[in-house]
Amino acid sequence: MFSQNYYYLVAGLPEITLEQGKLQFGTRELREELKNGLSESDYKLFENLLLTYDNDNLLALIQKKNPVNGLEGVYSIAHLAEELKEPARLRPYMISFILSQQDETRLFPNLSPENELTTLYYTEMLGLKHNFLREWFTFELNLRNVMLVLSAKNHGMPYDNQIINVNEISAIIRRTNARDLGLSSDWSWIEKVMQISETSELLAREKATDTLRWNFLDEINTFNFFSIEVLMAFYIKLGIIERWLRLDKPTGEEMFRQLLGDLQNSYEFPNEFAIKDGRK
Repeated sequence: MFSQNYYYLVAGLPEITLEQGKLQFGTRELREELKNGLSESDYKLFENLLLTYDNDNLLALIQKKNPVNGLEGVYSIAHLAEELKEPARLRPYMISFILSQQDETRLFPNLSPENELTTLYYTEMLGLKHNFLREWFTFELNLRNVMLVLSAKNHGMPYDNQIINVNEISAIIRRTNARDLGLSSDWSWIEKVMQISETSELLAREKATDTLRWNFLDEINTFNFFSIEVLMAFYIKLGIIERWLRLDKPTGEEMFRQLLGDLQNSYEFPNEFAIKDGRK
């Protein structure tokens, strides 16, 4: 099956502007553009990137707490609340989680509810047939697990029940005492992650970690141009920028300019798609 090209959607991405330190077109608006502009099957693929919001909301509802940020993913909060009564119209991993929480015999009794949900979530995401999504979620899982173990080792903290143990790398790091967690021959990013883990300044470590994510997205999209993969990577990067505009505005603005620069250098755009920075 050939993938569909989205020339207009990709060409229009540089129209995103930053004015007075605030994105005038962020992930919320991009979601609407993609909902209207993607084919039904491609939008279903994109929805996999929204499930983290559903996970947060589902966990909050089960624990009888208010949703953390009020953002909805694939499902409305009202729909999630209704499904808690008799789950049927949700992703399979969500149904398994709800039933496990309601059952006297839980699927993962040694894990916290959050880690149980995360385990089920990554198990389903790593089983996706779409290469970009499967590679992205595998990278995110490995990055999460490795950073967690390295940090725990540095501070002498237990970590066994914190590892999301759903792939080969997670199994390796559970049973090794090696400095590189036994991953030098299995995961090409281990040296860079080890360097990041040794950075003492929190914001610098966070920035280096997000830069690693950014570079990984560029790597797996090397030969993609006007495809759904480019749009999904752009959505992820835009989310990174939004986060940094909240954490540290200069870093967010730097990443914004990098995002537009990457687009400008990668494609030949007509004059009507001129980049607008909006700096005063």
